[in-house]
Amino acid sequence: MSSATTESSDSDLEPETTRVPHGGDGPSPSLAVVEAIADLAGVDSVDLHEEGVVLYEHVDPDALDALVSGGSGDDIDVSLTVAGYDVRVGPESAVARRSRN
Repeated sequence: MSSATTESSDSDLEPETTRVPHGGDGPSPSLAVVEAIADLAGVDSVDLHEEGVVLYEHVDPDALDALVSGGSGDDIDVSLTVAGYDVRVGPESAVARRSRN
């Protein structure tokens, strides 16, 4: 079950961004990225590969987890583009947005 929260503009029916908290009792940072993108794509995270989105083709999930989880405090902010989605991973959550390109 995803803990994603979505934000939409009034003019669009599709959500613009999705935020998934990570760490503690929540998912790892890399899994939070997968859940956020899956929420925007409208699919379950285990089916995301069927949409052509495979995280490890864009970033090493273990390295992302180590970088974000190993940071000290609020100084971590990783930005990447994954299969048409712009993603920012901070110390507490992953935020995904459909790429505007």
